[in-house]
Amino acid sequence: MSHIRRSISVAVLAGAVALTTLLVLAPQGQSQEPEFTLNFGTVAPDNTPWSDQLKDIQQRVQRESAGRIRVRLFTGGSMGGEVEMIQDIRDGGRLQGGGFTTSALATGANVPQLDLPELPYLFRSNKEADHILDNVLFEPMQKRLWRRGIHMSMWAQNGWRSFYTKNPMNSLADLQGHKMRTQESDVHKAMYKALGVQAFAMSTAEVLDALSRGTVDGFDNTALYAQASGWYEPTKHLTLTRHIFQPAAIVYSKAWFDSLPDDLKKIITGDRLKDQALGRRLVRELEPALLANFGELGVTVREPSDAELKPLIDSTRSVHEEFREVVGSDLLDKVYAGLAELRKTK
Repeated sequence: MSHIRRSISVAVLAGAVALTTLLVLAPQGQSQEPEFTLNFGTVAPDNTPWSDQLKDIQQRVQRESAGRIRVRLFTGGSMGGEVEMIQDIRDGGRLQGGGFTTSALATGANVPQLDLPELPYLFRSNKEADHILDNVLFEPMQKRLWRRGIHMSMWAQNGWRSFYTKNPMNSLADLQGHKMRTQESDVHKAMYKALGVQAFAMSTAEVLDALSRGTVDGFDNTALYAQASGWYEPTKHLTLTRHIFQPAAIVYSKAWFDSLPDDLKKIITGDRLKDQALGRRLVRELEPALLANFGELGVTVREPSDAELKPLIDSTRSVHEEFREVVGSDLLDKVYAGLAELRKTK
């Protein structure tokens, strides 16, 4: 585990240095006692672009509020799994904010529409994902979360998910020979069912032990999370299926956010578009180094052909239709229309 943390620390050094240049010392004369405390939870590990950006937000909020808001970060799932933390924020518990994947928010906040961006093979590129998230989905998702007691501030991202397995995966049949871990998400579970793969839903805290014991022998996630969490260690093979683009979001308790005066609300909100762009850039710039690093870690990396991907794409189209039946057509049709328009301009 120490090996991978050193590897990631070196890989993100440039990004971390860039971030620290943005930070300045808090102004003198800050309040001795903060008026508000923001306990912020996430499963994002330390020494990653995610934690670096959260530390940037932490220092910015404390600096710009002149100490009126104290921000405490709880990274690496130290406050529980994603769904547990989301429910805690919604119900006014230990946490007032956090950063979570959209599928976890769909489950924890009971907003099934948030599963939409994680439909398998919905997006073909980062450009498509960014366009739909920013121009089609942000306001509708923000409104739905608001009704559930959660204020959504901005998008973040986990990235492109692929399959990690103990045995080589050269076909769908190979994947079907594995027991896979899935997120506690309806759309993720539906994907594995459509693929004919046995999958077990579990929180992030359970995964490494389950892989080590053989309860499961594979999972899907991003290269960054696989290395930062150490999940790659019990597996030997990464197949770059890129079957799900996984966004995340920065959210706060609505009750806590509403309790802030207007000037502090503006500080918490920040510059959404600028912060989103920074987070995406830091994660994406790191991916080539992470994939190269797998060779040194004893993990083979394989890029499947279009012909090999076709059975996965065809099998998972049923997940889109299942989503339509459960959640409705309105948002999905808008996403399809936005993608069709974008693809015409290529």
